[in-house]
Amino acid sequence: MSNSKRWDIYVSLAKIYLDTGNLEYDEYDYKMEIGSNTASARDSVLSEKSDWNRLLGDALVKEHPIPWRGYTFRNFEKWYTDNPDDALEAFRAIWTTESEPDDESISERIRAFCRILSNDVISGSGTRTTVASALLMGLNVEKYPPFRKGKFDDAYEFMEYDLPPKGADEATLYEHALRFLDHFLAEAEKRGLAWPFRNRLAAQSVVWQISDRVEKRLKEAKSKEGISPKVRIEKSEGDLPSLPELADKLLLPLSFFREVTTLLNEKRQVIFQGPPGTGKTYVAQELARCLAGSKDRVALVQFHASYAYEDFVQGFRPKVDRGGQAGFRLHDGPLVRAARRAQVDTDANPEAKHFLIIDEINRGNIAKVFGELYFLLEYRNEHISLLYQQEPEETFSLPDNLYFIGTMNTADRSIALVDLALRRRFEFISFHPDEEPVKSVLRKWLRKQIRDGKTPPDFEWVADVVEEANKQLVRHKHAAIGPSYFMKQGLSEQSVRRIWKYSVMPYLEEVLFEDESEVDNFGLDKLRIKADRARNK
Repeated sequence: MSNSKRWDIYVSLAKIYLDTGNLEYDEYDYKMEIGSNTASARDSVLSEKSDWNRLLGDALVKEHPIPWRGYTFRNFEKWYTDNPDDALEAFRAIWTTESEPDDESISERIRAFCRILSNDVISGSGTRTTVASALLMGLNVEKYPPFRKGKFDDAYEFMEYDLPPKGADEATLYEHALRFLDHFLAEAEKRGLAWPFRNRLAAQSVVWQISDRVEKRLKEAKSKEGISPKVRIEKSEGDLPSLPELADKLLLPLSFFREVTTLLNEKRQVIFQGPPGTGKTYVAQELARCLAGSKDRVALVQFHASYAYEDFVQGFRPKVDRGGQAGFRLHDGPLVRAARRAQVDTDANPEAKHFLIIDEINRGNIAKVFGELYFLLEYRNEHISLLYQQEPEETFSLPDNLYFIGTMNTADRSIALVDLALRRRFEFISFHPDEEPVKSVLRKWLRKQIRDGKTPPDFEWVADVVEEANKQLVRHKHAAIGPSYFMKQGLSEQSVRRIWKYSVMPYLEEVLFEDESEVDNFGLDKLRIKADRARNK
């Protein structure tokens, strides 16, 4: 993969994050505040005031992006408390006012500081650079942001960016990080990335925010023998199963998955409906990852009674600005974030598919949660203005490569009914324990466990018992017992009894609360005897 293509990917990850509008809230504001607090400690040191120790402790500990509360801070704090003369000399070296700081003088300041800070206090050039960078935040945090070696190393490796020289000192490590941030800003500008603040602090904040995705891909690359990070970026989630492999893994027919895929391609929206324990959410996630080709292209949200449009689509959230004034900021919900990720990915990869899984979709007030999005679910090529949109000319649409999979529990009749507008926009796929493809899953799973020697050889009786129980629940079809209760590794008779007593029976008591006399018919031993008789006829 070319270097330009790598920057395309890295900048697209940055855009996905910046489009959420969360940079100030997540990263920027509190670092600016820490920079201000550190500057106060710096002024106290250079003015030879007696409160420098307290001010420095407050600046370094309070909500700091560097994990000061551990061993590093305790050693550093003990050093500057027990050795104030040495500490003051070191602080003056890095905070000197002899000249306006530039990158060259910053390197000199770091080296002067580290010559005084003994390796016995803090060892390791990476950790010592981190400490120095925390103090540099008191000079100009937007120009000299905090440093953590692991975050930058992941970025270098992902981008195949030149590494610092072997054995590089603290100043060289920090210089190298600053050059990377400058390079990132330049490459982002070439690709039209809109920065709310175009400076090194913003770039460093974005590097840290997208670091988890970068690190995840690198770890997966390293764990798969013969696959280098370079190949892994191109083949993002190469360890995900194909559709036939997924069918084999989940013990469901390949024809079922092909039919669901066809429905998704035609409608873009489906709902898996059925009683609890039928694997709706698990299958939704596995199928979405398989079709997307990457776990990074799959998001999940769960609806509940208090969930609203402002949570799902877009709304205002409280915030405190740099001056300490309370206010509100416009916050994108999971739907808008997923749509923007999908749109960004489409520009670089037209074949990319993105999925938003909505678990327990009928537990929310659906008309209220979706709002004007009902229209876009049906008309993907149209554009509308969102309720809280601040720019009148700005519009929103759902990209064609964003797919929705909802899950719906049909056991709770108080929420099982959904409005016809939703039913018209989604295809509904049944997950019922008495119907294929779910009906035979538990028996297939038990046979596989028996074959692999993980379960006693006569354990198919568990499937017989579940089927017998579901026959007796014929008047409560939507509350049948799903197979996933028992699809546990190391299943034994004792664990089956535990599951039945503490999971299945409380569920049945709730289902049969209007006819308590029926509950006694669902004792495990009674059902097992009935199932044995039926099998031996």
